Amino acid sequence: MKKKVLNKYAKRRRIAILAVVLAIALIIVLLNIFKVEAHKKPDKISLMLNNEIVELEKEMYKEEENIYISKEDIVKLFDDTLYYNEAEKELITTYNTHIALLKVDETFMVLNDSNVELKGCLTEKDGVIYLPLTDLGIVYDLEIEYSEEYNRVILSSTQEEKKQAITLKKATLKEKPSMFSKKIEKLDMSEYVVVLGTEKKYKKVRTENGNIGYVKENKISNEETIREKMVNPVLDVNIVEDASDILKQHDNSLFSTEKQNVVIPTFFTLDKDQKVLDKTNSSTNSFASYTNWIRENNVQIWATITNSANISENLLTYTQRNSVINSIYNYLMQYQFQGINIDFDKIDDINSFNRFLIELKPKLKESGLKLCITYNNSLDKNKIQNIADWIIEK
Repeated sequence: MKKKVLNKYAKRRRIAILAVVLAIALIIVLLNIFKVEAHKKPDKISLMLNNEIVELEKEMYKEEENIYISKEDIVKLFDDTLYYNEAEKELITTYNTHIALLKVDETFMVLNDSNVELKGCLTEKDGVIYLPLTDLGIVYDLEIEYSEEYNRVILSSTQEEKKQAITLKKATLKEKPSMFSKKIEKLDMSEYVVVLGTEKKYKKVRTENGNIGYVKENKISNEETIREKMVNPVLDVNIVEDASDILKQHDNSLFSTEKQNVVIPTFFTLDKDQKVLDKTNSSTNSFASYTNWIRENNVQIWATITNSANISENLLTYTQRNSVINSIYNYLMQYQFQGINIDFDKIDDINSFNRFLIELKPKLKESGLKLCITYNNSLDKNKIQNIADWIIEK
């Protein structure tokens, strides 16, 4: 009997001890869940682009207020057609409606034909070319922020939607939308957060430090869309080549009722010395009658330009290409044409021709003008598809 009582007490003690151990373990788990780990500033700069941490080819570095990024990473993230001329120590980069020319150690860049002062400069360091990222938001359509605490550069495309809210009180950023989820960061009252979505009773947000997680819906307020997503309309055209001769009589039966009708009359020629020759005969009655008829029928004119001289003689350097581009642009604006069709037969230097197209596109796009290319066998179709708004097959 005494032995049974002892066994009973021993069993109770074991249960009590186990309960205490489990309680201590639970307390430890809860403390770990609700504790925000002490944060140590990383030595290396990290980069967040459109809410994703990206892996860099080369380390970024910060010099006073300037943050520098390698040429290789610009190519990877923004401009895979970037061109660097080692002999001239100059870099040409294009993005959307922008074309920028930077030279090593110069504290200004040429952006869309205007000089823009830089806080930094194009720099060569340990054999690597670095660009002053802080200055390039205007080139790559970026909103640029920097978190000192996390040593993190936060980039957001100004072409993407942005929703913003403000914390009503002190809050905690959770790893998952659950009260038992791990804490990532403490948020102060009246702190701005970027809202990325909603899940359960939580808002998925990005903090000023670039941390992404979840906050209780009732902890934030004044959610508003401060930027809409930019959407490029789908281009669907009907190239009416038969209506591109201004000397012929045409009727409306050539036009599509479902697509944007476009004519491509040959109005310009690229001659030697980077001269764009005007062959519109704009002072004639034929030209006036033709353009009136075209506009009355809501038809766009993408004027064709041909070439009578070699590419290598006209488009070899940035200065030469820019001269031709400005001439084309000025003619399009003068005659109120809606685009240009490049129909070059003599292409002896394909690299210079491709650079010409790459540098022409932002100039046209800035004013809503279209770039059309007439394809021939000397062209790389995959490359021009990424540049042209439309391709005509001969």
